[in-house]
Amino acid sequence: MKYLFITTTLIPFIAAFALTSTMQDTLVHGLDQDHSVIRSRNLKSAKTTKSPKTANASRSRRALKAGKVPKVSANRVMTMWWVIFNKPSECTGGSMNPGEPTCGLSDVMNNSEEGTNSPQISIINASGGIPNKNGFLRMAAVIYETQCDLDLDSSSDNGHYLWGGPAVLSQGTKYGLCPAPGEQSELHIVIRDHGPPTENELWQMTRFTDPSCSVEGGPGNLCADSGVVAFPASNDDAVVTRSVGGFPTYPVGCFMDAKCTELEEAIQLRSGSKVTLIQTGSGYQAIAEISAPRV
Repeated sequence: MKYLFITTTLIPFIAAFALTSTMQDTLVHGLDQDHSVIRSRNLKSAKTTKSPKTANASRSRRALKAGKVPKVSANRVMTMWWVIFNKPSECTGGSMNPGEPTCGLSDVMNNSEEGTNSPQISIINASGGIPNKNGFLRMAAVIYETQCDLDLDSSSDNGHYLWGGPAVLSQGTKYGLCPAPGEQSELHIVIRDHGPPTENELWQMTRFTDPSCSVEGGPGNLCADSGVVAFPASNDDAVVTRSVGGFPTYPVGCFMDAKCTELEEAIQLRSGSKVTLIQTGSGYQAIAEISAPRV
């Protein structure tokens, strides 16, 4: 087994599905804050009147000393999704360079708009969870080669499903991990933000668009893609680690450019997150280590 450790952020592919041509190049922390406390040792006996602004700053410092972070939190539900290109020879949205992914977001969008699925794309739920108080979340998932047409919709009345992305790609054949003859599937990973936990926490952690999402008439949670990483197809067993970058629909500065909301830009995973993909025979394991921004 070969071990490769790569930290290059890649150009990806799926899911909030408002395609832009600008891809981000820079990785930045999301809304991290530094605080300091300045003590005056020689004015203990002095009687001063604190302004409201000074009093508020003092309360904020006391809150921080008690371990509380005012107004911002990393307590948000996140999901992880396999995006599988079973026939990457039909992709045109990636790189032409050897050893780099040949598929990209434009392959998902173009096939969705045209009602086709030439690259035999399959988008399937991988995992879900909630970051701890420090914003750290580890998710793990495994997928094996499957039959080439899966049943990913529940037959019960709960409306549950395991597919994601543009619905048109799942209305016909749901390919799963089923490499086309003579080809090796190319796997990408997308991280999706579902907002603060709600009473529908179970569905938040397992669905692409859950009942809490504003588009579903929920309590107003933003449900949007926040990170992505792509891995090139390989015929060899390997362990590859790559950095997660923000979703390309929401590049740095998109809020100021009036191309996204402030929250859509704030939730992006621009640094400190990575995914390790382990390929063993006809199976893959993915371990995501996420550093969620405080928003």
